Amino acid sequence: MDLKNVIEQRKTIKAFNSMAKISRTELEEMLSLSQLAPSKANLQPWRFVVVDDESIKQTLSTKVAFNGPPCETAAAVIAVLADLEYEKLLGDILDRAIETGCLHSEFRDRQFNFLLNLHNQATASDIRDQVLIDSSLASMQFMLIAKDRGYDTHAIGVFDRESVMRLLEIDEKRYLPVMLLAIGKAATPALPSCRLPLEYTVSWNNGKGFKK
Repeated sequence: MDLKNVIEQRKTIKAFNSMAKISRTELEEMLSLSQLAPSKANLQPWRFVVVDDESIKQTLSTKVAFNGPPCETAAAVIAVLADLEYEKLLGDILDRAIETGCLHSEFRDRQFNFLLNLHNQATASDIRDQVLIDSSLASMQFMLIAKDRGYDTHAIGVFDRESVMRLLEIDEKRYLPVMLLAIGKAATPALPSCRLPLEYTVSWNNGKGFKK
């Protein structure tokens, strides 16, 4: 499927075929590709908790307001998290960069100190904004990859965040819950949706050209 078709055909699915499963191997492949999304200074603050256990998924479906059906019937539900303490992985990121030929070993310490200093100078608000942006970019990439492979998704933003974090035993001080991504095979066609024309959303050279 070409990119234009993938983008046009990605729709929010209200219910999945509960008999359709996705292997962990394929989910890992899709998540690996998702991690090629843009990331400030390559800090990669996205984290994913993949729920494919039916009993946990069932409990999860009771904590997502009106989004219970897609959550319950999905092959898997992915909790997308943003890591506020991403600096703990700086060494691992740089070691990986050296192993893959993206960074020469002689620059490791200099790069480490630069990134750590960048982090230390950032405010808590700055860090929160950036990790949410990066994790959202990876989430969108995952949804497009899933569609390209013939799967459908439902991004869930309305859920009981505290309850979900407790259910999945996630450190609430370190990680921010960004969204839940339900993935599977659609049981029914997606409802049609439309978007505003560009005159409402695009202005050239200043912010005065929006229609309203």
